[in-house]
Amino acid sequence: MKRYCAFAAWILFVANAFSGETAMIRFAGSPAEIGTAFGAINKQIIRQDLETDYLKKGAAAGLSEDALMERSKVFVEIVEQIAPHWLEEAKATARAAGIREDLYVAFLGGRSRNLFLHECTSYAVARERAAGGSIFFHKTRDNTDRDQVACILESSLEGIHKFLTVSNASAISCSMMVNDQGLAGAADYPAHLTRKGDPSALIPEPAEPQFRGMMSGAILRYVAEKASTCREALEIIEDFVKKGYYAGGDVNGNHWLFVDREATILEVSNNARHVASRFHTQKVYFSRFDDKAAAKRLREANGPIDFALFQAVARDPSICLKSSISGMTVEIDPARPELFTCAWISLPVRSGSFPVLMGQTIIPTCLADGSAYRLGKAAKVKAQEWETMEQTAHANKERLKERVLANSAGLGSPLPAETLNQWSQEQAEAIVERLQASE
Repeated sequence: MKRYCAFAAWILFVANAFSGETAMIRFAGSPAEIGTAFGAINKQIIRQDLETDYLKKGAAAGLSEDALMERSKVFVEIVEQIAPHWLEEAKATARAAGIREDLYVAFLGGRSRNLFLHECTSYAVARERAAGGSIFFHKTRDNTDRDQVACILESSLEGIHKFLTVSNASAISCSMMVNDQGLAGAADYPAHLTRKGDPSALIPEPAEPQFRGMMSGAILRYVAEKASTCREALEIIEDFVKKGYYAGGDVNGNHWLFVDREATILEVSNNARHVASRFHTQKVYFSRFDDKAAAKRLREANGPIDFALFQAVARDPSICLKSSISGMTVEIDPARPELFTCAWISLPVRSGSFPVLMGQTIIPTCLADGSAYRLGKAAKVKAQEWETMEQTAHANKERLKERVLANSAGLGSPLPAETLNQWSQEQAEAIVERLQASE
């Protein structure tokens, strides 16, 4: 059953909170139900970011609220054409947060116009280089210190894929994502700025910047909802750029990495007018820092690259910085991506990784309301301890898959999402307990 009401999700949250267990929450059903659930748990953050990151900055530039809404008009017009359910969702979020609907919609379209130089890192390895033919993807987000969240969204609307996203807590967007089709993707800072002078950098033809339209977070969400493969993701980006939807402001560019269930690795760069792309076949790919210790650890590894090594590299000091506010390592399950694809979410990157399986219907609330991020920032736990916990959790996850498949074989009934939910909740409890103990 795909349709759940936001009230039921809130009841689940409250019941778990009073039982002493790690609370879990569901983002599923209609756009209004999803938006209401998100707005209810992130009310304070939404109101704060709207005020400090949007209204005050606008006022300092001499822009009234009406002027701010006018500048997001193109974004709203595009969304009305391609994804009108986002507007229904956003208005429900605003109502739940106790703010004006029109102002919050404008915030979604305009909050990223004031861009700063924050570089991100994505990496992947060729399947033949991975242990057991695994398919790995990773994104580290480097940006301003602000609450980060992760959510699984399962819409009741036809033709929209279920997906997991990591973003700021003030809006449902995508800095990185993976969907139930086995497609993982990330939006990064453009190569023409992060890899100046590098002859191997993928850079599109020059173009004049555009200041009205859609930023990468919205485009990546559309990819998560609609694309199943790297090639389909590329077609969407090419189509949006051709139609003039993409607006990157003064930065005027974006860099993307996609990996799908066929183990395809796709790099894309675009600006307001042009798109460049290439499929990678080299054994280890890094979007930047290709000559740093992290990349060398993978490239020079003796034997196949397993989950433990691929995941540990994210905390290597050469790429794990003070600005590394969130990260996600994905293991794509090619046979049953809708069930067993697993995202290991770190908020911030140096903290412990919460495993979330695509077959889950609920997610730890601490991931969705910014509290895991705040705990992770304050905690002082050595990387080696997290690695040990994650290796144990990974081995348990593999046994869990075997048990779920065995219990479901030949029964003709849906695989038990409850089992996956319970396992993720147990892992979250262990991580939260360790974080709290280190405060």
